[in-house]
Amino acid sequence: MRHTQKIALGGLMTAFASVVMILSNLVPAGIYTFPAAAGILIFILSFAAGKSYGWASFLLVAIISFFFCANKETSLCFILFLGYYPLVREQIEKLRFRAAAFLIKLLLFNAAAVLTGLLLMFVFSVPADHFELFGISIPGILLALLNGIFLLYDYAIALFLRAYRKKIDNFVTKMNKKF
Repeated sequence: MRHTQKIALGGLMTAFASVVMILSNLVPAGIYTFPAAAGILIFILSFAAGKSYGWASFLLVAIISFFFCANKETSLCFILFLGYYPLVREQIEKLRFRAAAFLIKLLLFNAAAVLTGLLLMFVFSVPADHFELFGISIPGILLALLNGIFLLYDYAIALFLRAYRKKIDNFVTKMNKKF
């Protein structure tokens, strides 16, 4: 892929990921879904054009989402984990010991989840009752559920990567040779 094609693809994917993040303003239930989708778009860019384009796109989408997403939890989820995780996941997967890779992934996710909660409470002044359900404090329960969802997300990324390499990348490479 030529340099100009990489720049054009980077601009398109960054714009598309930014639109996905801004759409979270219209669909409040997408607090975690939209940042995950935007992270996948950045991952596709990094796979097609290179890691440096992926990281540049992540930084741009992070800045745009921080200023234009009404729900700061959505932008924090993207900035602190879901936006860059697909980019660092490959490096973690290269570790020789699978158990160490699994543990690093979980530690990274839990650190990001706890940091998000703390920032929401102490910087963005989200009231403590936001973390209660029927008067019961649920941060521990929520963290356990989010860990399960994270494991599904990680597995989905692995399946997506396998399918992308098998089907889409070959198609993109063939089309790229024509132009």
